[in-house]
Amino acid sequence: MEILLLILFLITAGLAGYILWEQMSLKKKYGQFLDGAEAKKVEDMIKSYSGDVDKALSQLDELAGFAAKLHKTQQFAISKVGLVRFNPFGDTGGDHSFSLAILDHMNNGIVISAVHARSGTRVYAKDIIEGKSSHNLSKEEAKALEEASNQKSK
Repeated sequence: MEILLLILFLITAGLAGYILWEQMSLKKKYGQFLDGAEAKKVEDMIKSYSGDVDKALSQLDELAGFAAKLHKTQQFAISKVGLVRFNPFGDTGGDHSFSLAILDHMNNGIVISAVHARSGTRVYAKDIIEGKSSHNLSKEEAKALEEASNQKSK
């Protein structure tokens, strides 16, 4: 019976020592955090931090609203471009003519073509709605539209 009590005492003493060591460790950590601050100062610090957190949450809500508006606006911004340079006359001149497709996220936009010749440059614009034009497209315009349509929106 005495041996059992001795073992129980040693276990209890060991646990007490472990708890004391943990308490001192925590006290050291909190001592560094509080840096000798009084209880009133700690309470004031917590209130101040709480106010700062509330302010940050309010700003976060404001930023979330701004991001949603920006995302909605971005859907209609230019996000896809396709360019094809070409020589409309084959063996004479150079690749001074071009077709340029400019599209938004929903594949709406325009195709602009400029055909350069000695006598001048003619510019044409055709509207694009959901990746299709109500006007006939030249092969260069169709290629520029395909290039733009196949791009992933950024």
